[in-house]
Amino acid sequence: MKRLLLFIIGVLLGIQACSPEPVYRLKAEADNNQTSYYQGVEYIHMQKDSVQLTVGYYEHTSNLFALEVEVINNSDRFIRVAPDSFKYESYVGEQPENPGKLLTVNTAKDPEQKILNIDMELSRQEVRQKGDEFLFYTLQGLTVASAVAADTKEEREEAGEDLAENAVHQQIDRVEYRYDRSSLRQSRQFWEGEVLRITDLWPNESIRGLVYFKTDPEARLYNIIIKIEELHFNTWFLQQKYQPKHSIDED
Repeated sequence: MKRLLLFIIGVLLGIQACSPEPVYRLKAEADNNQTSYYQGVEYIHMQKDSVQLTVGYYEHTSNLFALEVEVINNSDRFIRVAPDSFKYESYVGEQPENPGKLLTVNTAKDPEQKILNIDMELSRQEVRQKGDEFLFYTLQGLTVASAVAADTKEEREEAGEDLAENAVHQQIDRVEYRYDRSSLRQSRQFWEGEVLRITDLWPNESIRGLVYFKTDPEARLYNIIIKIEELHFNTWFLQQKYQPKHSIDED
């Protein structure tokens, strides 16, 4: 018992010693006359010809970060807006005038591919669950048969306990299946409804949505490059990295 207690204490101390994951934020690097704030978010406003573009930092989540983008077409023709027209260059420097070494170039995440991956996982889940249900009912049937053929009361009781235990495990599996499926469906709805998808904007139309990129943890600067038809936009964001302290270290 003493060894077990020491082991548990050691595990707890090991968990406490683990450093929390860093927290990232992006700060716009643009002239004040190009930016505005709304609900704590700083937006960068750009315009070329008759196309207006607004970009603001939205969030970091896991290994991704998102920008909120709005495109307004004030021209007399349609324009196409697509996630693959968004990319970034990441740098080690802290000033757009002197960005330093180029680290990576990344294109925005494709929401259509993300939705397809989710649909394929939903399909795989359904097949796995059907297989689990088949094995469950097969096992229960065999257990019932063994109970009927049992020669002693103890064997019949043991079979009854097996039936109950199998049923409990299967119910837990069903709950987990429903939870995982619901989570995937919610993720699909998000990528379908909140993320910017390929769209043709007719004159006087606009589109607003989120654009996701892979986070470069080593970057200090991102040069966000956007191409809409023949128009090229770019803007800069400074990546700020915060390392959370353990609660005992905080004021």
